[in-house]
Amino acid sequence: MRKLIYPLVLAAAWLGMAAAADAANESIGLSMEATPGPGGLYREVARPIGASLTVTVTVPSESPKVTPIKVANVTFPEDMDFFPNKEKTPPCPDSALNSQSNLAAGIAAIVDLCPKSVIGTGSSVVKLAKNNKDSFANLTDPRLVIFNAGRNGKGRPKIVIYGYSKSVNAGLLMHGTLASDGQLRIEIGVMPFDSAVSEFTLGIPGEDLEVPDDSAPGGSRTVKGLDRAYLRGKCSTGTWLATGKFVLGERSDPSGVPVGEETLLSSNPFELPCEGKAGHAKLAIRAIKGPRKIKARGKAGYVLTISNPGTATATNLRLGATGAVTGTGKTGSLGPGESSKVRLPVVAGSRKGKGKIRFRVSANGSVRKESVRKILVG
Repeated sequence: MRKLIYPLVLAAAWLGMAAAADAANESIGLSMEATPGPGGLYREVARPIGASLTVTVTVPSESPKVTPIKVANVTFPEDMDFFPNKEKTPPCPDSALNSQSNLAAGIAAIVDLCPKSVIGTGSSVVKLAKNNKDSFANLTDPRLVIFNAGRNGKGRPKIVIYGYSKSVNAGLLMHGTLASDGQLRIEIGVMPFDSAVSEFTLGIPGEDLEVPDDSAPGGSRTVKGLDRAYLRGKCSTGTWLATGKFVLGERSDPSGVPVGEETLLSSNPFELPCEGKAGHAKLAIRAIKGPRKIKARGKAGYVLTISNPGTATATNLRLGATGAVTGTGKTGSLGPGESSKVRLPVVAGSRKGKGKIRFRVSANGSVRKESVRKILVG
């Protein structure tokens, strides 16, 4: 068994859809569990999620073989995404882990190449030589480790998956990038004897893996995801929706030349209920730019940088200035985590001398923030 024993695994990372659809004799069942982190979910702000999913490819018991999956193209819920954090899990570079690495060295040795980059774990089952009849053809010991690989040139998250089977002393690498439209396409290379993945479970951050390590006390070590905020999600509609499409077909080993026709298998839409809190808007005046001196009864303008560090959209934003100058203004909405620069026109009073301006911003009819600045009118 060579390095392409588990290429479907990355598709599992985001498929997570519990559905079944027929392709020839095969069917695919998908299930997903997701547990929000401390503080729960919001409707508008992505929060950490722990998720695990299982994908199972089955055929009728009378069928002698399982057709291998060649391509997995998945669209996962819009409300979920990867959030690489190089401070918590620095990217594992190609220079450290690549196709020329000793992939038969086992999980402990491969993790040592990028020990701080692990963000998930998983497991898999492979039908050797597509055999659906004999239990001895089930390879059940493959274990999976997911590494943060940073972002591509467009800023999208990248992942590297390493899979290893001690039974056959072989491993593989697979690379994937999560597109901005939620699509993840995985080209699955031909496996020895054109074997087929029949089941896998993948988790972010995943369950702890106990793996052999001769250098560790007791001869084993624990491998686990190191960033519990890598996978985040919000619940904007009360339901997470995802779908998947698969290309199945046979190929020659090791050339990968297609044998016979391909079959397209689509999963039914999978809906997973979720509950998101409405949250609360919060306003902050980050900066104020404008004149320090204004003529009496003169006009001027100030630019306020307003942010919303809250967990809900600030609507019906209104600005005002009172004191040595007066003015009012309004703008639209400001989503959580967003900031905006807004110009506020003002008019100075007739009284000359030193004074103060009290800037005020409000939203949602009740949320407000104030900031005071000194001014000279003359």
